[in-house]
Amino acid sequence: MSPAAAENTEESVDGQTIVRIVFERFNIFDTSQPKLDKWFYRAANSLHIISKEQFIRSMLLFSEGDPYSQRQADESARILRGLGFINPCEITATPVEGGVEVTVETHDQWTLQIGANAGLFGSRASWGIDFQETNFLGRGKKLDVEYESDVERDSIAFGYFDPNIWGTRWRTELRYADLSDGFLERVMIDRPFYSLDTRRAWGGIWERGELTQYLYSLADPVVSGPAMSTKAEAWYGLRTISSEAVTRRLSFGFTHHHTTFENWRWEDTDQPYATPDDRLIDGPFIRFERIKDRFEVVEGFRAWNIQEDVAMGPNFSLGATASAPAFGGDVDRYLFDGRFDVGFRRGKWLALTEVWFEGRVDDGDPANWVVGVSAGAAQLGRSGFQFRFLFENSYDLDRDRQLPLGAEMGLRGWSPLYFDGTGRAVANAQWRMLVVPDLFHVLALGFEVFVDAGATWDPRVGPDTDGVRMDAGVGLILGLQTIGLSNVARIEIGFPDDNSGSTLIITTSALF
Repeated sequence: MSPAAAENTEESVDGQTIVRIVFERFNIFDTSQPKLDKWFYRAANSLHIISKEQFIRSMLLFSEGDPYSQRQADESARILRGLGFINPCEITATPVEGGVEVTVETHDQWTLQIGANAGLFGSRASWGIDFQETNFLGRGKKLDVEYESDVERDSIAFGYFDPNIWGTRWRTELRYADLSDGFLERVMIDRPFYSLDTRRAWGGIWERGELTQYLYSLADPVVSGPAMSTKAEAWYGLRTISSEAVTRRLSFGFTHHHTTFENWRWEDTDQPYATPDDRLIDGPFIRFERIKDRFEVVEGFRAWNIQEDVAMGPNFSLGATASAPAFGGDVDRYLFDGRFDVGFRRGKWLALTEVWFEGRVDDGDPANWVVGVSAGAAQLGRSGFQFRFLFENSYDLDRDRQLPLGAEMGLRGWSPLYFDGTGRAVANAQWRMLVVPDLFHVLALGFEVFVDAGATWDPRVGPDTDGVRMDAGVGLILGLQTIGLSNVARIEIGFPDDNSGSTLIITTSALF
C-alpha cells in the first residue's frame, strides 16, 4: 500500500470502534528468517523473556470498545519506544466488520546485562561490574545491582523501577548507593502525566545523600569538600485549557531542600577554600508547561537503525519557588527556571534549538543564574553533516559549581573538565557515513571525521582556554539496534591544537 493510501485509510478509520487489538510481539532476533536461524541467535532469544502482552496492553492509551484515534495510537507507540527496550514499534488500524482492528507490533531489544562495562574520556576512566535487567520477566520493571569505580569514588548501588504498578499508571523508583565517600538514597512514587490528555497527576519524592564534591582544572580535582543534601517534595498537577494540538499543564506543590557544605580545601596545599554557603529551601512552587503535539519519528539521527521520537514543539516550561523563614527556609529566597525548545525539518535536514535558564534571588540579590542555548542541525540517513553549538553563561555562580570544558562537553581533543570557567561555548561539525548497516545482525558500523572549537571565561580554580581552542579527529560510531542498553556507542580520538597528544573517548552517550 502506498503512503498516500495508508494515510487515507488511517483518516477513514478515525473515530470507529476498536473491535479487537492484535499483538504481534517479536523477540530480539526473528529466527523465522533463514539468515537468523542460527544457534547464536536462538540462544540469545532463549535467554530473553519477551515483553508480555498484558504489560504492553497496560501501556496503551486505548482498549477494545474505544473509538480509534490515530493521535492516541501514535502517542502509545512513543510511550512504548520511550521504555528503552522496545524498538521499532508500529501501531496500525484496519477496517473490519463493526469497526477497526488495531495491530500493535513490537520488537524487543536485549535487556539483560551481566558483566563488565567501561568508559574512557581522555584521562578519566571508569569501569564497573553489574547486573541489570530493564524488562524483568517481560513486565517492564527494572532491577539493577552495580559496582562502579572512577576517579572520584567507588560505589555499589541497588535499584528498582516500575513504570506502571499493576497497570494503575502509578510508578515507583527505589535506589540506594553505598559510596566510598558517602551514600545516596531515593524513593519516588507518582502518577505522572503519562499522556498528553492526562487530566491530573500527583506524586512525591524523597532523596538524601552525602558525598565529596570536586572542582576541576586541567582534568584533575583541585578543590574538594563534603556536601550533604536532603530533599522532599510533594506535588499535584492538572491539565488546563488545552486542545488536541496543544497541551497546557499547571503543577504546584511544596518542596524542602537542605544542602550543607563544610571544610572545602585545595587538594595540592590542603589550604581552606571558600566553602559554599549552606542553603535551606522550604516553600511552595508552581510550574506551567506547554507541549505541542508535533512529533517526528526519524531514523539516522543519533543512531542509524533505531526509531527516535523528536519533539518539534514549540514547547516551553516555567517554574518558580518561594522559600521564606515563614515556611521553614533560611532567608527570603525565590527560585526560577525555564526551558524552551523547537525543531524544524526540511527534507533530510533536522534542526533543533533549546534555550534554558535557572537562578535565584536571595534577600533581594541575584545568585546562581545560568542562561544557555543549544542549536544543532543534522542530515538524516546513511551519511551527512551534523552541526552543534552550545553556549552557557552565569552570574554569581555558586561556589560548588563550575562550567568547565573538555571532551565531555564536545571539545574532544582535550580531557574532560580540562578548562575552568563560569561561562563556556563550544561548536562542533562532523561528517559521518554508515559503512556496514547490519554487522552480525547486532549493530551498525560507521565512521566520522570532526572538528571542534570552544572557549571558557572568568575561571575561578584553574586556567580558562585563553581564547578559542580547537581540535580535530576521527571516530567509529556503532548503532546498537538490538542491545537495548544504549542506542549508540562512540569510539573517538581527538587531536588538540597545542600538539600535546591525543584524547581517546569511548562512550555510549550521543553528542548531538
